[in-house]
Amino acid sequence: MRKYRKYTLEFKKELISEIDSKKISLSAAAREHGISPSLIERWRKQIYLGTINDNPTVKERHLERELERYKSKVGELTLQIDLLKKSNENLLFMKKLNGSVITQKDLDQSERGVK
Repeated sequence: MRKYRKYTLEFKKELISEIDSKKISLSAAAREHGISPSLIERWRKQIYLGTINDNPTVKERHLERELERYKSKVGELTLQIDLLKKSNENLLFMKKLNGSVITQKDLDQSERGVK
């Protein structure tokens, strides 16, 4: 099975610009990099038409999906933490409202009726 080589978008653009500026000929560039001249011509056409793009690899796409999954999980956990903090604050506030302070005077009055 043949293993395909991958070239970055930067490499393709740089190679085409060198050929266009006559720094190197098409055939010399093809020989130097071990690339078919027809492939270089295809890159040139795609660059001029604006249809060339730097497609992410399968691994990159998988990592991007995984990153999105983790981002959403962090968002969910952040919301849960915020909710727990607010409910804890609310609970403490309600305890303060419903709490009663018993002083010695109040305690004496309440014990008078007890036998």
